[in-house]
Amino acid sequence: MSVQERKERERAGRQRLIVATARELAEEQGWDAVTTRRLAERIEYSQPVLYSHFRGKREIIGAVALEGATEMAAAVRAAASAADTPRARVTALALAYLDFAERHP
Repeated sequence: MSVQERKERERAGRQRLIVATARELAEEQGWDAVTTRRLAERIEYSQPVLYSHFRGKREIIGAVALEGATEMAAAVRAAASAADTPRARVTALALAYLDFAERHP
């Protein structure tokens, strides 16, 4: 493994940590609690490190939203594909959506 590959892997890991921590903060305390200062404190990196990954809070929130939408789509897709009739698919889809929304407010 090259130094460049290691640095890219570490950068991707920091970015995942920032997004996961922002999501945790939002789920625990609401979106107003998601600030670059709080994120930096929680992940034990400086605010400039956050800005080296994201342009600001809006971009971090966008990354959290994209991750959540991707997870929700996968959950809904899996539930719908397990059903064998159109009616059962719609029911499974709706239940999967509601379950996801309840677990990730």
